Amino acid sequence: MSSYIFPIKAAVLTFPLLALVITAPFLIYYYRKYGQLGKLRSVILYSFVFYLLCAYYLVILPLPSISEAAQLTGPRYELELFRPWQQFLDQTVLQLNDPSSYLPAIKQSIFLEPVFNIFLLFPFGVYCRYYFKFSFGKTILVSLCLSLFFELTQLSGLYFIYPRSYRLFDVNDLLHNTVGGMIGFICAPLFTFFLPTRNELDSESLVKGQRVSLLRRFVATAIDWVVLGFFSTFLSMFVGFLPTSLRTLVSYPIVSFTLEVIVYFMICMYFWNGQTIGKKIVRIKVVEKDRQHLRFSSLVKRYSAFYLLLYGLLQIFQFTMTHLTTTNHTIFIAYVTLGFISLGILLLFLFNLLYALIRRKSRLFHDKASHTYTISTLKKEV
Repeated sequence: MSSYIFPIKAAVLTFPLLALVITAPFLIYYYRKYGQLGKLRSVILYSFVFYLLCAYYLVILPLPSISEAAQLTGPRYELELFRPWQQFLDQTVLQLNDPSSYLPAIKQSIFLEPVFNIFLLFPFGVYCRYYFKFSFGKTILVSLCLSLFFELTQLSGLYFIYPRSYRLFDVNDLLHNTVGGMIGFICAPLFTFFLPTRNELDSESLVKGQRVSLLRRFVATAIDWVVLGFFSTFLSMFVGFLPTSLRTLVSYPIVSFTLEVIVYFMICMYFWNGQTIGKKIVRIKVVEKDRQHLRFSSLVKRYSAFYLLLYGLLQIFQFTMTHLTTTNHTIFIAYVTLGFISLGILLLFLFNLLYALIRRKSRLFHDKASHTYTISTLKKEV
């Protein structure tokens, strides 16, 4: 039994890291398609990922050392179909007329192994029918493909990391896993009858997706800065062709940051009428009330109040904190004053953000300062 518990423990320990990695793709996909991920959908999807991780670890763990695997001499594959059941009939202690033999027979490995392989993909069949809305035939096919992936992982010695396979490739596992997926599909209503249907989940997400959450805006902003990072890296290769004075000027972080904000979040966004690459991906845009096209002056106010003001305040605070060692009393007082003022304004922004999160407000101070709104474009495109 410990051979089954250990992989599940490993999955519990590594799942948080995997969840962190896949969160961004999940958010991008569902914000783009539905405008919202949703709590229940999140639970379903992450439980599915956790299940797949457990199944994968059950297939590959525990890992032997490379030297131990190299010394193995047993068979690498089993191609005789129904062999486990023939072994069961030959070796079982089960006697149908003797109930006392039932439990010992169930505890035998010749019974547990094929049953475990059936149950391994049982949840997969449930997910296929309930969430992915696969047909019975498609569920059989994807169950077979998943089982084949597991078996090839074993046959290849964990993708040729090991000099040979340390677990047996068995065609009977393909059969048992596929049967497990089929049974899971058939039994799915018994486990999902109390849950909303996939169509109901989608409809609810589309309705709630008309409201732009702060998380959705954050995802768009994160995408924008990743895009900016790529462009900045690419353009930095041509900085050497600039005159020395300009090269020196753009080498200052505050200058390069200001240029990025002006070019991308003001000029490009003006021509794209309130959208950036990140906003297009998650289907949101910035608008002004009663205006077909966003004014450039509004974008200047919006992003000067957000990026340039906050960046400037952070630079001032950092500068004052690193120069408090001065022996000049007057300058020391000036640094402390500037530091407290900048910190106070930064804390006001943090309070505004926390207030918006708690009260579920989508407008922050720079939205109000520029009289702009962030809306969802999903309604027009779905």
